[in-house]
Amino acid sequence: MNGVVGLETPAGSLALPAPRRLEREPGRAFARVRIGQVPLDMGRLDEVLACIERLVAGGQGGHILTPDVEQVVRAEGDASLREALATAELSLAGGTALVRAAQVIGSPLPEPGVRWLPALVGLASARAWRVLVVADQPGLAEWTACALRDKYGLLAVGVAVEEVPEDGQGPWVDRLCDRLALTRPDLVLVSMATPKQELFCQYAAGRLQPAVVVGTGLALASLLDRPWAPRRRWPLLAAVMAPVRRLFRSLAFLRVVAASRR
Repeated sequence: MNGVVGLETPAGSLALPAPRRLEREPGRAFARVRIGQVPLDMGRLDEVLACIERLVAGGQGGHILTPDVEQVVRAEGDASLREALATAELSLAGGTALVRAAQVIGSPLPEPGVRWLPALVGLASARAWRVLVVADQPGLAEWTACALRDKYGLLAVGVAVEEVPEDGQGPWVDRLCDRLALTRPDLVLVSMATPKQELFCQYAAGRLQPAVVVGTGLALASLLDRPWAPRRRWPLLAAVMAPVRRLFRSLAFLRVVAASRR
């Protein structure tokens, strides 16, 4: 979940934008606002948790995504990612950058999705849900599953999946989903790179129904007792290039937000 700077407007320099019209689609629990091509649901924490509980208890299943800056930028040119976000049962702001952006365009969001992840795990514990943790970072799924068992008393299993293709589907993913389905999960927490995570969640939700599949990104690591650093193949090069990538991504994000204000 990456943040972005530069969204604040100097006091008195610009008038506040008029409230943006919300999208109200039949059958959806909440109204939605768009930042660029990314829809975001307007539900509060208690409403979101109640919605997820209904999806699990009713056997509907589905996928829930938490887009942030990278997803907003990528969705401008990625039709598959746009479809995965548009068809999600819930699309929740994954970080404070999108919350600030929504304020800029005149549609304040309740709170970033990352804040309800511990609350969701608490709900899973109270309802005795079976939880799967799926991650493409070595060790993250296993460590998180251990934390869920130790801290929350959950029946949780961690599965490392480093071979998921970029489109999130295919024969290998079918075999993986068949194995995951044997555990009869109620909730599946997924942490992968974008857009693989979103495409996998969309595809796996149909294979794992009635489980609810949630794309968490690296926010999954917030459930651990210790800091988590993703492994890099070329750590020195990654350290040098990371600030450059963040700068270009932030500039692209600001262009999308500016266009959304019009």
